[in-house]
Amino acid sequence: MLLKKKIILLAIPLAFLALSGCSKKTTANISSADYREDLTSVRPRFDYVEPVVEKKTESRKPVDNIYKSSDKPLYVNKKLQTVLDTLAQQNKAIKYISGYRIQLYVGNIRQEADNAKSYIYQLFPDLNPYVSYSQPTYRVKAGDFMYRSDAEQYLEQIRGQYSSAVILADRVEIKRSLMIKLPSE
Repeated sequence: MLLKKKIILLAIPLAFLALSGCSKKTTANISSADYREDLTSVRPRFDYVEPVVEKKTESRKPVDNIYKSSDKPLYVNKKLQTVLDTLAQQNKAIKYISGYRIQLYVGNIRQEADNAKSYIYQLFPDLNPYVSYSQPTYRVKAGDFMYRSDAEQYLEQIRGQYSSAVILADRVEIKRSLMIKLPSE
């Protein structure tokens, strides 16, 4: 019986909590459309003043007098000229650039490498062939192309004789790459 009383005393507050939690809650219904506040007292005020344009009646000197050459060149021109000269010297020192070459032959037979080299000399005189030997392999590359699209035009013609020819990225000479004439020209 004592246990029954304890259960009932515990059940009553739990039931009250459950029923109060399920009840419909009412809140103040405030919408943003109803909210109004006058902020004109705190906003800054600016008075617009129309700018006055004054007409000057002074006669101006001709503009071409300003640009006439003087006895001494301007300091800025000297400094600019020295910077341009140093840039030109640095650019002249650059001889190589990342570019592309066509690899015609890779193999162990020296005669085949020489045949590939002479093929380039005969049919494409503006392409320079390069033969390298790393024991026991010969590699024959041709051309100094700055752009891959230029190398692809030659690759189509070379593949008639050497079907395994591919384009490889390589370090090429700038002067030689400028001397190459494209087949479409």
